Amino acid sequence: MSVFNAKNRSRGIGSAAFAASLLVGLVVLYSMISGHDPDTQRLEDRLMSVSGNHLMGTDQLGRDLLSRIGVGIRNSLTTATIIFVVACIGGGLVGVISGYLGGKTDTLVQRVVDTVMALPLLVLVLAVVASTGGSFWGLAMAMSVAFMPLSVRVARSSALSLQTAEFVLMARSGGASRSRIVFKHIIPNTMGSWAIVAASQVSAAILIESALAFLGASAGRLTLGGLLGGEAQTYMSVAPWLLIWPGVMLGLLALAINLSGEWLAARSATLPDT
Repeated sequence: MSVFNAKNRSRGIGSAAFAASLLVGLVVLYSMISGHDPDTQRLEDRLMSVSGNHLMGTDQLGRDLLSRIGVGIRNSLTTATIIFVVACIGGGLVGVISGYLGGKTDTLVQRVVDTVMALPLLVLVLAVVASTGGSFWGLAMAMSVAFMPLSVRVARSSALSLQTAEFVLMARSGGASRSRIVFKHIIPNTMGSWAIVAASQVSAAILIESALAFLGASAGRLTLGGLLGGEAQTYMSVAPWLLIWPGVMLGLLALAINLSGEWLAARSATLPDT
């Protein structure tokens, strides 16, 4: 693919990512300034359809659905941020250092990764949530540990492939330290593959968190998955918006994150090697 085509692809994906992110951001912003308390019950307004005062309708207790969706998105993004920092950034750094150093360090890291990958993800998360009494931090850290191995493996693979790259060999022959080579040359050139993996992991984590909330393991927090379950199932025939809007926003949120990762990967393809 030529640089010109790569730039065009980057612009197209970037525009789509911006549009999806903008829609999600507008919902969150409006939910914060609309003046509707997501927990305030108004039984006289129960199961109202879309109106000027309730842009996404109300639920069975008269609570504004848009406000509750906004809170659910913010809670999901909080979990996603923790997973991004711990699993994606932390795992990526571990993978790059493991691949570059090699030897016993690499062997030890890969055996730990193999052990974690052997555990079923959902079973691991559910076990931690149950053992911590439904703690939010327990849920977030369990999901981070479960998602970390893939980031480690992808980053390690990229680091290994760059070991013999011309610019790395030149830096090494010029007397550059290991840390300079890793942070100046290796890490920037792993951004393409890492961005796609990170985005897919974060969006998958949001979907899994929603699935757990749908099953009742939401750590006591309002989430999009929780809005899709429970009473929404009971009233879906008379108030379909209780399922439609949370589902649409969950899909948009995952799409925005995935497209952002694709955009970073496409953009990195247009940059020269360092």
